[in-house]
Amino acid sequence: MKKKNKFLILIIFIAMITLLGVVFFAIKYPVYKANIDAKNIVVGDNIKLNDTLIDHNEQAVIHYDDELGKLTIPDILLDNAPIRESVELSTLSQTIGHFPSTSIYEGNIGLASHNSGDKGDFFKNLNKINIGSEIYYQTNYGTKRYVVTIKTVINDDDWSYLQETEDNRITLITCVKGQPEKRLCVQAVESSDGMDYGQ
Repeated sequence: MKKKNKFLILIIFIAMITLLGVVFFAIKYPVYKANIDAKNIVVGDNIKLNDTLIDHNEQAVIHYDDELGKLTIPDILLDNAPIRESVELSTLSQTIGHFPSTSIYEGNIGLASHNSGDKGDFFKNLNKINIGSEIYYQTNYGTKRYVVTIKTVINDDDWSYLQETEDNRITLITCVKGQPEKRLCVQAVESSDGMDYGQ
């Protein structure tokens, strides 16, 4: 009888180890691999920023629905998602939208996307992002790496997180499921490699 109990305990132990392995490879490994792949993204400016004014003045050359760049967030398995100028529903149904009142490369960049639906739900996993998660913003001007410092729920008429800032940061906004008057706001600051914000 004791041998049967030991055998049963061994089988249960092996089954638990196997289950943990399956969970790791099904859930954790894709995120791990996405973060490893993101380390190959080259961060830096493509042009001399001193020679080109990149602020709100250059918004004049950006038109409605123009393609601005790509967004990668390894921790939520978002890879090279397209970004276009405008937060109109027609734009958000296809891509991530850029708030025209915010910066494009330097300063505070404001982006919005859906988190549900058939198309344009690029922020469907944004609620799973953590403080310390990395965000990569790739444009013709260059690529910036940000680290998440704020994750909060705000009112749908709260635009304070999209105001101009002296530092470089990116602000991501999406709806909160079941709360039409609320928005999830994630803000990240530009960071050089090696900086850790508590993940």
